[in-house]
Amino acid sequence: MPWRQFVAAGVYWTIYAVTLRRIDWGQSIYTEFPYIWPLRHPRFWNPRYHSMCDLFCRFFRASCCVVPLVVGGLSPIAKGQETQSDFFEARIRPILVDHCEICHSLSTQKSSGGLVLDSADGWKLGGDSGPAIVPGNPEESLLIRAVRAQGHSPMPPADSGLSLTESQIRDLEAWVMQGAYDPRKSAERIGGMRAEEVRSWWSFQPLGSHEPPEVVHDQWVWNPIDRFVVAGLEAQGLGPVSTASKREWIRRVTLDLTGLVPTPDQIREYLADESPQADARLVDRLLESHEHAERYGRHWLDVARYSDTAGDGADYPVREAYRYRDWVIRSIYANKPWDQFVREQIAGDLFARDLAGSSDAADGPARLEAYADLVTATGFLAIGKRYGYAPNADFQHLDFADAIDSIGRSFLGLSIGCARCHDHKYDPITVQDYYALYGIMQSTLWAFPGGEEQKRPANFPALAPPEQVARLEQHRTDRLRSIDQEMERARAERMELDPSYHAGGIDLDLEAQEVGKPPTKAWLSAGPNLVLSESQSPYAHVFGQGTRGVRVGAGTPFEGVRYVLDRKLKLTDRPLYFALDFRVPESTQGSCRLYLGRGVIESIALECSISKDAFAIKNAGEWKVVSALEVGQWYHLQLKLDLSDMTWSGGLYGDRFEATIPKTPVSATWDRHADTFICDGFGHIGDGVLARDLDNLGIHTEPFAAFGSPALERPSRSPASQELFASLDKQDKELQTQRAAIAAEVLYGAAYGVSESKPTDARIQLRGEPSKTSDEVPRRFLSVLGGQLVPRDHAESGRRELAYWLSDPKNPLAARVFVNRVWHWHFGQGLVPTTSDFGVRGQAPSHPELLDYLSLRFIESGWDVRQLHRWIVLSRTYHLTSQVDAPEDMDRVSKGGQLDPGNRWLWRSVKRPMDAETLRDSILSVSGLLDRGVPKEHPFPSVDTWAFTIHNPFHAVYESAHRSVYLMQQRNRKHPYLGLFDGADPNLSVDQRQATTTPTQTLYLMNSPLVHQASESLSKRCLGTTSDVTARLQLVYETTLGRPPSPEEQTECLEFLEAYAQREPSDGELKAWGALCRVLMTSNSFLYID
Repeated sequence: MPWRQFVAAGVYWTIYAVTLRRIDWGQSIYTEFPYIWPLRHPRFWNPRYHSMCDLFCRFFRASCCVVPLVVGGLSPIAKGQETQSDFFEARIRPILVDHCEICHSLSTQKSSGGLVLDSADGWKLGGDSGPAIVPGNPEESLLIRAVRAQGHSPMPPADSGLSLTESQIRDLEAWVMQGAYDPRKSAERIGGMRAEEVRSWWSFQPLGSHEPPEVVHDQWVWNPIDRFVVAGLEAQGLGPVSTASKREWIRRVTLDLTGLVPTPDQIREYLADESPQADARLVDRLLESHEHAERYGRHWLDVARYSDTAGDGADYPVREAYRYRDWVIRSIYANKPWDQFVREQIAGDLFARDLAGSSDAADGPARLEAYADLVTATGFLAIGKRYGYAPNADFQHLDFADAIDSIGRSFLGLSIGCARCHDHKYDPITVQDYYALYGIMQSTLWAFPGGEEQKRPANFPALAPPEQVARLEQHRTDRLRSIDQEMERARAERMELDPSYHAGGIDLDLEAQEVGKPPTKAWLSAGPNLVLSESQSPYAHVFGQGTRGVRVGAGTPFEGVRYVLDRKLKLTDRPLYFALDFRVPESTQGSCRLYLGRGVIESIALECSISKDAFAIKNAGEWKVVSALEVGQWYHLQLKLDLSDMTWSGGLYGDRFEATIPKTPVSATWDRHADTFICDGFGHIGDGVLARDLDNLGIHTEPFAAFGSPALERPSRSPASQELFASLDKQDKELQTQRAAIAAEVLYGAAYGVSESKPTDARIQLRGEPSKTSDEVPRRFLSVLGGQLVPRDHAESGRRELAYWLSDPKNPLAARVFVNRVWHWHFGQGLVPTTSDFGVRGQAPSHPELLDYLSLRFIESGWDVRQLHRWIVLSRTYHLTSQVDAPEDMDRVSKGGQLDPGNRWLWRSVKRPMDAETLRDSILSVSGLLDRGVPKEHPFPSVDTWAFTIHNPFHAVYESAHRSVYLMQQRNRKHPYLGLFDGADPNLSVDQRQATTTPTQTLYLMNSPLVHQASESLSKRCLGTTSDVTARLQLVYETTLGRPPSPEEQTECLEFLEAYAQREPSDGELKAWGALCRVLMTSNSFLYID
């Protein structure tokens, strides 16, 4: 440093230190304006912050800031890159290394808050809250605010044991003020990994070609799998235990492959086959069974987060979800190649479109079935948890996030969803990768299951080609048009006979109904509703005086009455008029709602509310009282919907009473259709429902007579006109029935899947918020796996390309992940224990060469899943016993228990508990109660009745004797049995179930009707088979446990049966055998797979 600079700097810092020692301020001047250049701080020029003495000190300090520049030239920080480098290396780097990089460095694999500070790129990119430093602006720099403890997260944290001195903080501020010179260059990175780490990470390497190794103990080898396993055991100084007995192995492999215990006949057949091919024949029979498809279909449905409900707050049922479940089972039963299975779930609708456009234009059953199957397969994307009440962008970004995360975990073993807000902290996945896939999802139209705001399903893709759908719909339209024409002619004749007939009937169609009975015909009634003479309105200016009205009782809020017009009124520019007479007959707490619109709360036009003392209207979602009411007083309500400005208004009238209803906007979601009037209990008072009388309902496109107009006379009819009117009325009802039947005809099925929307690239969402976007990202695959782009001029979403990228044999994860999954399903632990995480946070494979060997052979076999199962279950490794008390195995068991207690090296088999489905299915199976058929859809409520909300969500439990894979599963409320026995959580992609043992499980097995019915059924079968007690006992044991009883067990059982029968005065023998069956079905020998 030149001597002039040295001297000037010394003088400057000396005087500066002196001015810090003020007399009457509780903190240093520097704390008040913390930058080296005090002139910059606004408080410097504000006299109210300091005394005259202090003001002098401030000006003196300001001059000191300038003196070194004049006398000695530029300061060390500002002079140039070389001196900036000296300052950074001497003062800044030590602070960052010693105090920051402990929690914010890629070298330590820690990036708290998504921030790394070991390179300039790190703080420029920033973390969850944005860039850490704004060069030249310390005030706006989050780093400075943190070290000054001015933000929500002071740094270093108080519990870290680290702290910065005032001098260090000033150095950081000076560094930022002068531009934050930082020479540190980050290594080329992809997400959370350096490029060289990515290139060397095991799961991103191409599949290695490994020959089965030579081993010392060749006698332990049955197939190539065993060579890899034995080589690992030898390297660890371990050896395998003995193989399982034939009885032990058939029970294991049958439960494993089918989820059912083997029958006594199957056991006897296998034991009698002493040929070398006995195991292979058994395995082939099991793999080709439908029971195997159901068992492994359930495994995949765990991963695919399958559920029969949508999962938002109201948990709407999804009637068509079962189609995807059945498609999975059919695909496994047909041994569909795995790569095809993957592709169809991502882009099946696009392959269906190819099929529909093929040169083979015949609508043969096989072609239509194939088309439907391909569309149904996309249920994998749609089946996830839904987060919104309506199909719009406010909610759908969460649907896209769920699909991206599920694709990553299911097919790639990567947590792609962690890159939604910023680059993945650990794996090579960037935020650009995430939104490249997001664009593909965003370009897709998703089936909407229904929700609180829009209660009807929408956008379900048809299971028939578009040209067939158009043809069928046109035929339906022609039939409906013909019926409508006949109905118009009948109505015209009725109008001539009775001019008061219009817009859905005379006087609510009540005059022809029976007094004292619930309303019928055009009414839909629920609750304590009656047609009564005392419910007749005294007003007759809209309809002639009648003799009866309807009393809507005080039931639940969901009960009431609904009147559906004969035809929809689709409004364009014509106003709509509404009239109704009502009264509250008795003083009770609560309210009721009057609703006009389309369907059951599908498209609301207007809502009013009545209580014992008030009339209210709903405006912008809020109830507003507009008039007082009196109990027992009749009122006449007239409303007008003005389509010119989309408002409604009207008046409320009574004897010596009139109230104006001001102009009110119609509901923003109304679609200008009106065909339904509803009176239910969801009014402006929520603590009860009151009874109400209704009469003289009118809905028309012409005005009704004003209140106070002369009363109308009901036209008298001659016998001939009465007969004609009755005939026309009968004809009209018959036509309505025909029309309803035609409109309700299911011409083609629909799938809970996806279809194409407008192709569009997505923008990065800052911190994952759709309202805060950044750069646009082209649709493509993950950069670490090739980054292939969707062609710019492509007219599709990109799902077709994604499907092929995911299943590409060159994709190093495609086969590895699935092969490891299958290994996990067979052994209870994968070669890679973290079956859905092949990234940095996952565990490395125990046998990497074996994993690659199986993956390559799997691809070479044509992605043949059954062949993969065969290789695994026919290995000696799979045949090892789980019993560890054989004398010849004691040394190996002792050493294995010490060196490998977790059995990572596969020196023995591990006893595992049955999962929930296997337990229930086996209980039903051994008892003879299992229905092995394939059920269809669940008996959900009719879609017309759907009004579920977050406060009244859908919930049901449907009893079934079918296999457990077909049980109805809800997201928000688990099936009671599946929840108790650790069934999969359908809100997540479940790769591994966590087994628990709880007292409530034991209580269920002791007391549930299922177990008692099953044990009684099994006991009856045994008693009906033979009178020989020993033979019965043999049958019960072989049926439940797959083996005969030991002599000790036989003696104990016979004593138990005798004692139990003596305690029961009636049916003692049947009850004793039922109790014994129950004991065996709930024993560990039954509940566990050896």
